[in-house]
Amino acid sequence: MNTRLTNTILIVMLLLNLAFIGSWWMMHMKAHNKMMHHDGGNFHDKGMMFLTDQLSFNDAQKAQAEKIFKDHSDKMHKYQSEIGRLQNSIFKCMAQDAPDSLHAFMFSDSLGILRIASQKEMFRSSIAIRQICNAEQKKKFDELMQNMGKRLGHQWDMHAGSMKHDSM
Repeated sequence: MNTRLTNTILIVMLLLNLAFIGSWWMMHMKAHNKMMHHDGGNFHDKGMMFLTDQLSFNDAQKAQAEKIFKDHSDKMHKYQSEIGRLQNSIFKCMAQDAPDSLHAFMFSDSLGILRIASQKEMFRSSIAIRQICNAEQKKKFDELMQNMGKRLGHQWDMHAGSMKHDSM
């Protein structure tokens, strides 16, 4: 078979694979963002209601928790928005005929910094909620956080499982 034809077929297949992966990734991100903004942005309200019910917060504690959750939600929405913007920028760099790896890596570095900042925000808001708990509520809070960590860890393992085989 002609090597030029073979190379052309391989390039077309590579481009089709990249298009498929890119469209899958974009759909995945849209579904993730939709889940985060469930019911018009009331996702944090449901989390707060669950937590305040589980911990049997009094009215004063509920008021403090509302402020913590509101501040947390505002920061996380900003982080998620910027992360989405950076991911789109990375994809645009990759989708060019001559991929722009310099900018893609710069966007990736910024994305990593934002993910670290969002993890720190999760820690800060969790500590703030724990600090308004009494001794009995702290025990229940710790138990809830352990259970949530186990569930999220398990979900992450399942989600990242297909990527574990790749040494990239």
